[in-house]
Amino acid sequence: MLRWVDVEKTFSKKCLQERFQMLEFVTGFIAWANHQSPQCDIIVCRKNFYRRQLAGDIFLVEPNDCIMVIEVKGNATLDDLTETIEKNKFFQLHDETKHIKLAMFAFKTRIGKQRLYKEFGYKYDRSTKGYIQERLPEEKTLDYFVCLHRESLNSSARDKQVFFLKDGQDRQFYVLDNHFPIMQNFSRLIQSLQN
Repeated sequence: MLRWVDVEKTFSKKCLQERFQMLEFVTGFIAWANHQSPQCDIIVCRKNFYRRQLAGDIFLVEPNDCIMVIEVKGNATLDDLTETIEKNKFFQLHDETKHIKLAMFAFKTRIGKQRLYKEFGYKYDRSTKGYIQERLPEEKTLDYFVCLHRESLNSSARDKQVFFLKDGQDRQFYVLDNHFPIMQNFSRLIQSLQN
């Protein structure tokens, strides 16, 4: 039985492949010596990389060929975010995979706006009616979080359409990019990986 989230992952890979032809996008595992990562929804790789096909569209990829791992969620929950961060700890444990950028891409989210922002170090301030950036107590194993949330296609409410990028200087801070369209900002990030 085909699940909706599988359709979204396939659609995401196909769209990325069509737009960024200097990169390749596969589903599978990053493996070397006696190590194997948890399954990755989308592995962003250099063009013409070595891969071993396991079954169907599932591949084994070597760490040196991998640039980024993207976890894809149809309607992300707080548990999804927590599980992704926990799963990503594998990549930080091994020198061979520390260079890999770690991202989560959500089409929608069930996480409330204030809670979502809090997860990335933004606290709502009632006096200014805005968000104040705070340092997180510890670094998250997530470099990018992208959410394209809209209540409906006709909705103009885009308060949960966000792109959080881990700060390059202080890894316990995230930069909030909520300039529209969010997808264009994420595309620029992927574009930069081709160089």
